[in-house]
Amino acid sequence: MAWTLWMALRPDPGITLAVPDGDKLLHAFAFTCLMGWWGNVYADRRSRIGAALVCLAFGVFIEFAQWLDPPRDADPFDVLADAVGIALAGLLLRTPLARVLASGEAWLGRRRSS
Repeated sequence: MAWTLWMALRPDPGITLAVPDGDKLLHAFAFTCLMGWWGNVYADRRSRIGAALVCLAFGVFIEFAQWLDPPRDADPFDVLADAVGIALAGLLLRTPLARVLASGEAWLGRRRSS
């Protein structure tokens, strides 16, 4: 989340996509990753809903901070793209991807003990 905030508040983040609304795709991707991470950390339904709300509030905070920072500008459609990313992660968390962090941690634990 710190990296996302840093990239959002830099005068020139240096990442662009040469497609229409590439910025919105980057927002959706970033928030899919953020929610995917937190959805792996918090596995029960209630905690995931809380994580989704916190991620959305984080997106709103970023836009508010950009509104206060003259080189950047706030865009409500960025928050919509964030919400799409969060929803996409919610769908992906209904697949085996929901256990990717736990599986990685178990694998590392087995490697350390051998």
